Amino acid sequence: MSDKSDQRWHHRRTTTVTAKVVVGSGAPPLNCTVQNLSAGGAQLTLEDGVALPPTFVLEVPTLNLRVEAQVIWSRGHQHGVTFVWPQHKERGGRPSA
Repeated sequence: MSDKSDQRWHHRRTTTVTAKVVVGSGAPPLNCTVQNLSAGGAQLTLEDGVALPPTFVLEVPTLNLRVEAQVIWSRGHQHGVTFVWPQHKERGGRPSA
């Protein structure tokens, strides 16, 4: 890693793609923008005042991606999430975003 303060396991790429936060229980999906993305997680931007649940499914149609996500940090309308891939659930852990 080139930046000692960056603790990510996966290379992160800057992007601006539209995505949806699917919270289940019949609630409509929340629109968001993916600001950066790696195999381990993403930074999402939601509209001000929108509450993000601790776990949800992130859908990124342009990347054919649908993955369970957990919120790691929140600052206003920006949120850092880590992806919970099925193989990580089976082993009982996950690498950090």
